[in-house]
Amino acid sequence: MAMAQAANIHVPRVLAWNKHYDSDQNPVRSPYILVEDIQGTTLEREWHNPEMRGKPVATLLRKVLDNMLKQMEPAFPGFSQLGSIYFAEDFPSSSPLLVPGQVAANEMQPVTEKLRIGPIADMLWWRPFHDEPHLDRGPWDTLEECVRAAVLIERRAIERYRADPSSLAHTRSTLNDLGTIERLLDKVDVLAPHLQHAIERASCHPEGFMQNVFVHPNICSQDIMVPALTSNNAVERMLDPVMINWEGTVVLPYALQFNTPNLWLYKPSLFRSDGKPLLRHNGIFETPWPLEFDQMLPQEQEAVRAEHRLSMRHVVWNQLWLLDTNHSQVLGFGMQRHLHTLLPVILRACQDGPQALWHALLSIKENWDRDQETYGLCPFTFGPEELDEARTVREKVKKYWREMRKLMRNLNCSISGWVTNEDYEAALGKLDAAKRDWDESGCGVPFPFQKGMGVII
Repeated sequence: MAMAQAANIHVPRVLAWNKHYDSDQNPVRSPYILVEDIQGTTLEREWHNPEMRGKPVATLLRKVLDNMLKQMEPAFPGFSQLGSIYFAEDFPSSSPLLVPGQVAANEMQPVTEKLRIGPIADMLWWRPFHDEPHLDRGPWDTLEECVRAAVLIERRAIERYRADPSSLAHTRSTLNDLGTIERLLDKVDVLAPHLQHAIERASCHPEGFMQNVFVHPNICSQDIMVPALTSNNAVERMLDPVMINWEGTVVLPYALQFNTPNLWLYKPSLFRSDGKPLLRHNGIFETPWPLEFDQMLPQEQEAVRAEHRLSMRHVVWNQLWLLDTNHSQVLGFGMQRHLHTLLPVILRACQDGPQALWHALLSIKENWDRDQETYGLCPFTFGPEELDEARTVREKVKKYWREMRKLMRNLNCSISGWVTNEDYEAALGKLDAAKRDWDESGCGVPFPFQKGMGVII
């Protein structure tokens, strides 16, 4: 958070902290961080309310965008390695924070001199079956080293699951899946040395795409706090949002860090009888209203208005991003969104099953082959049977997300299966019927929820 504060991003002030267990150095005998108590509320409580529209939303959108640009601005000094940010006293032998020759602005120098890049601290790299301390977690000098380290950690997880097959009951994988995951990891190993070249070839500013940057890991309504709404502060309270929960922040190349924040991401929730979304959302131009809108019942119109607001938030976000010449080109880098998810799908392959890794690699290869004049030959291949399997898996993934969206609407729950206390009994009453209706064969995974437990994580 020291780095975020130095970039003039509003985060909770750290009042006190201690990393020691020794009572001589820490009377609490356990590491702790005390941060300021932010007065206000998270946006989660009101983000979907009908009154959350117009100027308040536009004001917040511009402020969040401004904060993201501060973290990824090409003028911002690039970090020397990939990993997580630590205080220099914890890694006295590590390299300087910034790339040699780069100088931070005067107001940032006191902070950058105190910080270093150390091993990646994101819990994704330290979960059960991935938690052996001797495994390589950086810091790394190159993207290839980072990707190969993720592959090796997942290979070690495969070994541990094979040694204890009963533990697979807590995952979406079978013993047969582990062999498939190994084959896919072989392809990632082949891909890893070529990623930097592909990223640089895709950009007219290759140094910018490969610059190491830090970005808040999940800009969503739960992680943004604003003052409580009053009768006269609807716009003013959006001028200085506080971003919380920076624990998973890592330093990676810009090409892997860029993403549309969950706060603005649009996922259709209203569908026609043929399964197509009700709204024709293209992400850049204004979303048209359905032709039959005037003939809908009042409650149906209200649901469509809510959907249209969410769609237009995403459209306006993209339009504002395109106005920034330093960043707009990343939206045209077709492979980027798959590179953004590459490390998570590698490190969650055993937990989630091979579907997401199949999808990521197939999408990367299709983008690579389509722009072969730019990238050259794709370094990995799929045989005919593998292609058939990959495409079958892709269709199952698409169906899974369609069914998940229906399930979330039906149970009025989050993607993790969480429901409010008020909705719990109603959701519980629908759970058995929803489980019977779930198409496990078509979706490729078992029913994701059960009483007292959400999606397997």
